[in-house]
Amino acid sequence: MKEKTKKEKGKPCEEEAEKTRQEMKKAVRQESAKTEKENEKEIEEVKEKIEQTKRKKEKEKKKDENIKWFIEVFIMTFILSIVFSYISTNGVSNLSLLPAILILVAVILVGIIFDIIGVAVTVADEHEFHAKATKKVKGSKDSIKLIRNAPRVANICADVIGDICRSTKWCN
Repeated sequence: MKEKTKKEKGKPCEEEAEKTRQEMKKAVRQESAKTEKENEKEIEEVKEKIEQTKRKKEKEKKKDENIKWFIEVFIMTFILSIVFSYISTNGVSNLSLLPAILILVAVILVGIIFDIIGVAVTVADEHEFHAKATKKVKGSKDSIKLIRNAPRVANICADVIGDICRSTKWCN
């Protein structure tokens, strides 16, 4: 009988030990799940910080590009206005009537053509030109480049060159 009691006493201890092991395993699983969640949160935070730094760099780069673009357009406008002004005042004043009219018409046509290009690039749909590029239509790749840079092309063609051609002095 004493043997039975020892064995019976041993079984509850083993059962308690098994329960304790299972509880420990469960606790370990819960802890690992918590650490995985924490790791995922940390990973998301790091990704967000990386995205923020990328956005900041893109903004800085865009700002630098805008300043560079402004300076380029300013210099180009200044030079073109000097050239057209010189042609309209000094070049035409020494000519007879017919060549002067031809130069006047040429400058007006340049202004009209560049206004047409500026408006056309602004309104154009890029998808149509991709279809033409697949068929290897001449000039389609160039037109795609123009359409992708539509704001700049329109600025140069319609605003800068068109306005300079319209505002040149033709009379002294």
